[in-house]
Amino acid sequence: MEELRQRIVDDLAGALKGDLRCDPLALAMYATDASLYEITPLGVVCPRDRDDVVTLAKYAAETETPLIARGAGTGLAGSAIGNGLIVDFSRYMNQIEQIDESTVRVQPGVVNERLNRVLREHGRYFPPDPSNTLVTTIGGMLGVDAAGSHAIRVGSARDHVIEIEVVLSGGEVLEAGVETLNTAVHSTRLPAGFADGEAGRRLSNRVAALLRENADVIEANQPASFRNCSGYQLHGVLQNDRLHLARMLVGSEGTLGLFTAATLHTAPLPSFRGVALLLFGDFESAMRAVTSLAPQQPSACDLLDRRLLSLAREDDPTIARMIDPAAEAALIVEQTGFSDSQVRSRIEMALRRLRRERIRFDVAREAYEYDDVEFLWSLPGRVVPSLSQLKGTTRALPFVEDIAVPPELLGEFMEQALRVLQKHEVTATLYAHAASGQLHLRPFLAPPSAADGPVIESLSRELYELVISLGGTISGEHGDGISRTAFIRSQYGPLYRVFQELKDIFDPQHLLNPGRIVSDDPHLTIRHFRPRPEPQVTELQLQWTSAELAAAADACNGCGVCRTQSSEHRMCPFFRNDPSEIASPRAKANVMRSIVSGLTDRALASPSEMQELGELCFNCKQCRIECPTGVDVPKLMIEAKAEHVANNGLARPDWILSRAHSFGAIGCRTSLLLNRLLSNRSARWMMEQVFGIARNRKLPRFARKPFIASVRRTLGTMPRPSEYWEGPVPVYFVDYYANYHDPELASAFVEVLRRNQIPVYVPEQQTSSGMAMVSAGDLRAARQLAERNLRELADLAREGHPIVCTEPAAALCLSEEYPALVDHPDMEVLASQVVDAGSFLGRLHSAGKLDTAFQPLELDAAWHTPCHSRALESTTPLLELLSLIPGLRVHRIEEGCSGMAGAFGLSARHFETSLEIGRRLIDYMTTADVRIGLTECSSCKMQMEQGSTTPTLHPIKILALAYGLMPQIEARLRQARPGLVVT
Repeated sequence: MEELRQRIVDDLAGALKGDLRCDPLALAMYATDASLYEITPLGVVCPRDRDDVVTLAKYAAETETPLIARGAGTGLAGSAIGNGLIVDFSRYMNQIEQIDESTVRVQPGVVNERLNRVLREHGRYFPPDPSNTLVTTIGGMLGVDAAGSHAIRVGSARDHVIEIEVVLSGGEVLEAGVETLNTAVHSTRLPAGFADGEAGRRLSNRVAALLRENADVIEANQPASFRNCSGYQLHGVLQNDRLHLARMLVGSEGTLGLFTAATLHTAPLPSFRGVALLLFGDFESAMRAVTSLAPQQPSACDLLDRRLLSLAREDDPTIARMIDPAAEAALIVEQTGFSDSQVRSRIEMALRRLRRERIRFDVAREAYEYDDVEFLWSLPGRVVPSLSQLKGTTRALPFVEDIAVPPELLGEFMEQALRVLQKHEVTATLYAHAASGQLHLRPFLAPPSAADGPVIESLSRELYELVISLGGTISGEHGDGISRTAFIRSQYGPLYRVFQELKDIFDPQHLLNPGRIVSDDPHLTIRHFRPRPEPQVTELQLQWTSAELAAAADACNGCGVCRTQSSEHRMCPFFRNDPSEIASPRAKANVMRSIVSGLTDRALASPSEMQELGELCFNCKQCRIECPTGVDVPKLMIEAKAEHVANNGLARPDWILSRAHSFGAIGCRTSLLLNRLLSNRSARWMMEQVFGIARNRKLPRFARKPFIASVRRTLGTMPRPSEYWEGPVPVYFVDYYANYHDPELASAFVEVLRRNQIPVYVPEQQTSSGMAMVSAGDLRAARQLAERNLRELADLAREGHPIVCTEPAAALCLSEEYPALVDHPDMEVLASQVVDAGSFLGRLHSAGKLDTAFQPLELDAAWHTPCHSRALESTTPLLELLSLIPGLRVHRIEEGCSGMAGAFGLSARHFETSLEIGRRLIDYMTTADVRIGLTECSSCKMQMEQGSTTPTLHPIKILALAYGLMPQIEARLRQARPGLVVT
């Protein structure tokens, strides 16, 4: 196999403009999608344009190499994996080529959410709305004929396609649309490389002849009365002498050709929409409501069961307040109209109808504004992937998750399906596009293995027999893939032979996604199950076992939420900056799972490849926060980087930058000289050459004296109990930046506490938290710092003293990273007492113990929430406190991660990447009409001031200023930003 991969590299490396990878890490990344299956590919190609795809198709035909088209890799049926070359269209072929009055021309890798974001500016949208719209690509949607909640009104992807540019097996290119038979196919406008008119006519005529000969078989076995994407959709493709070739190609899952562009219909944005979230005390009432609402013709009607509602409550406090814990089911009902009053009237008519039929329900919420409507519709997309979070030995498995039946038979199907599940002693969870008869049913079973095959096959067969008996389909919008192809013959009977002949016409060598839709394997459903990790005994750098590491990696279900680039999510800064699979957190989890379970030989993964992977994570924690299953990818990557460092050492710049705290005291003692050198171009050039510090990074100046040294006599002794403060004395953990660069921040925090008559203790022997070392993977050195801080703080924590940090990274390091670094009985006690300064002050305010007699501050400020603050706290307590200051107008910056990440942004090697990630934040600070920036993080402060004359302050300094304390802050602000008014 390795010889074959090397031959592919030798043959194609110089022939493609795009990327070709056959290394072990790339194979591990692309061996899975969001399905239950895993197949190691021969390699991965990311084509840059249609010509690359043509080259691939020709090469595949010559060498009999299978090609598997892939978009975001979020399919649940296993359509985007295989033992050939994976063709990843999402990497480069993701451009919107042309927008016209009612159409749009796109490449297959365009993300649906991004397309609609752009179309919205033109008052239009692409109507199909699958629940994973934030990450799914147009090519993937066309591949499976995606639909969504609104399919009852807007149809599926097939209903909006005009033309598809498709590369056929062998390399010919065809612009498939509505073809008039017996004439050349678009022969007058085919550019070089396209199939000539004769070739196009031959193909169209062969397809038309096949459809004519089997018209009765198609009519009898493939009705078009409800949602169905199983098999090839042939009904209505041939009408008189017109062949709707593009419609036929939609839903073919890459088995008939590789889509390289598509022209699509767009629709005007709905003028007005209204949504009602209805709650039911029992599932049967919800099902009755679906039937009752059908005559009202809702534009959407989705059903969620009790488990999904429970996950929704856990996901969002707002939803938790909306949904009664006693609710057993919910409906999201939408109506559209030409006016707000019309929409409200239609919603009210629907509710009256349910009441008239004595169906008991509660209205949890009605929404008529755009943002409110979108919030309710985000509910299914957020909670369905979260099913993997449910604890226990079983999981909600997607293998019969795409059933569709005629909507009027939905209740009957569910009644009989429950009997089938009970027979197999299996429970299931349900999400349904009820108005369309579309059921996403997921049985709870143990993660499947070959031994479980008979159970899964038997359950699938019985459910599908029930579906077929009711005139339904085994796949309504997710495609057939590996999980359902074996049952297509049962659904279609004699029509299956027509599918086989169609496949032969388009792909005679069966090289395009082989084994999907057309297959001779009756047991394909139970082949290729993703193997469960069997961790090898190995020495790990963090405090966990190989089994725990394997379980953490295996928790990733491949849903791809981490690939989102939506402004509503911060998610992975690296993927947002460079949307390649290797940059996605999912890829990192896949690689670690593959390595720890022995599926990928770690000896074959070169140090440079592991370093490349490791450098695409700087421990910002955003993927862990937003991952529906809570996969701790940053911890996995710290382990990977730590092993790399243990075996290969740390690069000199990383070694120096992660130990900046070691040089802080020297920097303060030589601050007069060093601060001058920091402004000297020649000196900065030398620093870059010797220390690896980016010459163009705006660096903080060193203080004349470290804060801890300056308060040794006043704050270095535990104060006596105070009559005004009954609780344990807070212990201030200063950390590196406040100690050596910004003692003013530390002083401001102390003064704020004193204003509130709260004593404070600053331990003299504390040192840096070591977060930079942890993020770099230098765990041996980080462990030494952790042990030193533990000795200094453990007794205090055990006595109940809160350990308060003004630096979010320090709070996160002490509370989360230290327990993973050091095995000590006091470590959990210390971690439990750590709190960031904002949360500490916020709790005081909530308890009525914080003085809020703030002086007015007439200024506009821009607030940036650091990634580590988000990881610590879901709210922003300091921002809430600032809102109490009269005259202070704070504008939240929603521009994602700053890209600084401490030592990462200081490094010359990563400087440009840091700027790219933080570009939107930097641009905001250079253009916004604000007097100051505000952030709790010293690293983010540096990035916000990069290229900007607007000063950025820690919000605690503003609190001190509003208390009338530390007038030097006001003086410096006046000097930096004339016109500041403090009254």
